[in-house]
Amino acid sequence: MEREEPLLFKFYPKLQNKVPWIRLLTTVPTPVQKLDELERKFNISSSGGIYIKRDDLDHQIYGGNKLRKFEFIFGKILAKKRKGVMTFGGIGTNHGLACAIVTQELGLKCDLFLAYQPLTWHVQRSLLLYDYFNANLHYAKSYTAILLKGLGFRLIHPNYYVMLPGGSTLLGLGSSNGTLGFINAMFELKEQIDKNLFPEPDIIFVACGSAGTAAGLIAGCKLLNLKTKVHAVQVSSEPFASESSVITNTKKALKYLHKNDKSVPLINITKDDFTFVEGYLGSDYGVKTKRGQNAIDLVMELEGKKKGFKLETTYTGKAMAALLDYIDEKENKGKNVLFWNTYNSADLESYMKEINFDYKKLPKEFHKFYEETQFQCWHYKDCPQNRECDAYLSHEYRCWKGKNCPEDVRKICEAYEKLSKIIELEDA
Repeated sequence: MEREEPLLFKFYPKLQNKVPWIRLLTTVPTPVQKLDELERKFNISSSGGIYIKRDDLDHQIYGGNKLRKFEFIFGKILAKKRKGVMTFGGIGTNHGLACAIVTQELGLKCDLFLAYQPLTWHVQRSLLLYDYFNANLHYAKSYTAILLKGLGFRLIHPNYYVMLPGGSTLLGLGSSNGTLGFINAMFELKEQIDKNLFPEPDIIFVACGSAGTAAGLIAGCKLLNLKTKVHAVQVSSEPFASESSVITNTKKALKYLHKNDKSVPLINITKDDFTFVEGYLGSDYGVKTKRGQNAIDLVMELEGKKKGFKLETTYTGKAMAALLDYIDEKENKGKNVLFWNTYNSADLESYMKEINFDYKKLPKEFHKFYEETQFQCWHYKDCPQNRECDAYLSHEYRCWKGKNCPEDVRKICEAYEKLSKIIELEDA
């Protein structure tokens, strides 16, 4: 379904000719679905409910929260007539993959500046996909080093647009355009509520990595006078995700809107307007945690397989773990709780099979991420049927989950024995 313009522009028409925007989303509004099995599992009362906002479906190639941000960010990039985009993240960044896909779609160049994060199968897949979608890759061991490397690149490429990690502001620096995508998303949600598709949520749970998504939802709630309170679950470390970064992103976006249309109120956002949820990150960005993995397994078994959505261990699994702990409390059984799914559910396996795990096409400095640790069953077991097997190059990093291997088979499986020792889950 195509929109003529963002709903935000319909509420504040003066923004239309002042705030750049380009249509990227291919499915809007994204549906909201009831998670009935999860409600039964947690004995939710008749006055409450658990719902999921399916932003994983918002684009035909790669869904998720980044595309909402990119409608406003790339609108600005095209308005400025930039020839390329440079952005930053960990070596497994979903933001970087979304950027590579959109730049290719729009005929722009893409340079990703990547810092180390804990190595997983998701990271290995992401690196291969960046290359598939024609991104140029640059690596350094730390975020400080990669930012310095990026600064040097920008000096000799003045026609590139600099996008900060996650498409959000950082310490007040950078553009707030990305945050507008989720202010607009709240206007979309309000329209769905007004159509009686589901009740107004008491709580929205969302992963908070670079704070722009959560900030937009919070600002949207305030502009629309909703009772809904956003719970922003920390999934990256400071200064990217913190209570103060959420407030800074929110205020800067509202100030930008007010500058372009004085009818947009300048609302003072404080820590009382949302809840910043800590305790689910683990020791560092990207590490797998027991609570996150357990939440993924439970929700995928009860709901995800039937409804066709996915969760992952860096962002949505941790946010879901926070939601499950919340609804497990007796006083919250009657609340209407919405989980905002920021991950992609579009199938990437066809692209992976085209790549055929040829990591040597990547710059040489990335080869070590494939040669030091191997995460898939077909690395350990010479299986003649591997390309027909649903575990081959799949999203799931545990082959026995993909193939639903019975326990007696696992006991004698060489791949299971080795992989189960490699996979580490922090007690967090």
